[in-house]
Amino acid sequence: MKRIVSSVLLITVFLTSFSVKINMATAKYPDLHGEQLVVYIAFHEEEGRRLLDLFKARTNADYIYLRIPTGELSERIVSESAAPQANIILGGTADAHQFLANQGLLMRYGPPPAEVIPEKFKSPDRYWTGIYLGAIAIGINENRWQREFKPLGIEKPSTFTDLLNPLFKGEIVLPDPRTSGTGYTLLASLIQLWGEDKAFNFFKQLDQNVGEYTKSGFTVAQKTALGDYLIGVNFIHDQLLMKKYGFNLTSIIPPGAGWEIGCVSLVKNNLGLRAAKAFMDFITDREAGQLHTNLTERLSTRPDVRSPLGAWSWEASPINMDYDLYLAAESKKLYLEIWEEKIGDTHRECFR
Repeated sequence: MKRIVSSVLLITVFLTSFSVKINMATAKYPDLHGEQLVVYIAFHEEEGRRLLDLFKARTNADYIYLRIPTGELSERIVSESAAPQANIILGGTADAHQFLANQGLLMRYGPPPAEVIPEKFKSPDRYWTGIYLGAIAIGINENRWQREFKPLGIEKPSTFTDLLNPLFKGEIVLPDPRTSGTGYTLLASLIQLWGEDKAFNFFKQLDQNVGEYTKSGFTVAQKTALGDYLIGVNFIHDQLLMKKYGFNLTSIIPPGAGWEIGCVSLVKNNLGLRAAKAFMDFITDREAGQLHTNLTERLSTRPDVRSPLGAWSWEASPINMDYDLYLAAESKKLYLEIWEEKIGDTHRECFR
C-alpha cells in the first residue's frame, strides 16, 4: 500500500531543520526600510523564504511571496500584464522566463554581481539571469527496486526508452508539462532530440506506464522517495535533496537528457523597482548563491560557489548540450497544444 504523506509538511520539516552558516563579507545594499518586495516563487517555498529572510536582514525590506508552479506562474504574469502584481520571478526554467520576455512582460536588468556568471547562463538582452543549473534524471526508489524488481532479473532504466518496459505499468510519476517547468523541459528537450513525431509517440507509449502527472517537478522526487512510485523523472537536484535527507534513491542522467537554467527576472512596469533591483543584485551575489546551493543541492551558475558533495557534473554528464531553450520558449504554445491533443487528461485525478 502506498503511504500518504504531506509533501509540503515533509519538505518544510527538512529545510527548516537544516541551518547553514556562511562566513563571508556582507555585501552593501541600500536600506529599504518601509519598502515591500512581491515575489512569485517557482521553486520550493521554504527555500524561497530562507533567501527572502536573508535579503530582509541585509536591506530591512519587507516581502510577501506566492509559490506557484512555473507553468501557472507564466499564465499569471500574462493575465496580470495590465496591472502587474509582482516585482520578481524567482526560479523556474529559462524557457519560461524567455517566453515572458518574448511577450514583452519582463524588464531588462543586468545585476553587477552577475558579471562573473558565464554569458551562456544569462539572457543576451539581460531579461533574465541564471542562478542555478539542473539536469533531467531518472530517479529510482532503491528499496522497492531491490525488493520487487531486482528478483525479476531486469536492469535499472538508464535511457528514456527503458521506461517503456511493461513491467513499469503504473509505477512511473512524471511532472505535467502544462503546469511544471520540469515537465516542459522533459517534453521540449525530447522533441528537439528526436523530432516531434518520435517524441510524441514515445510519450503516448510512456503514458501507459504513468500512474500520475504532478503539478510540480519536486513532487515527483517526493513521491518516488516515499515509495509511492518506483520511478520518477525530474531534475536531479530534487532527487539528490531527498537522498541527502535519508531516502534511498538512485539517480541516472539518461543520454541526451534535457537541462535547465534556473533564473531570476524583473517583472516589467512593477511599482517597487528600487527594492526589485536590490533583490536582483542580492540573489546573484555569492552569499545568496552559497545559501541557495546549501539548501537545495543545485549547481550554482557562479564559479565561486562551492558545489554540494556528490553533485552531478555539468561537464561529465551525458546531457544534450545542444538543447535550445530559446526554441523551447518559441514553441511552447504549439508543443502544449499537441500534448493536450495526444495525451490530454488521462490522469486528471492528480489535480483534484
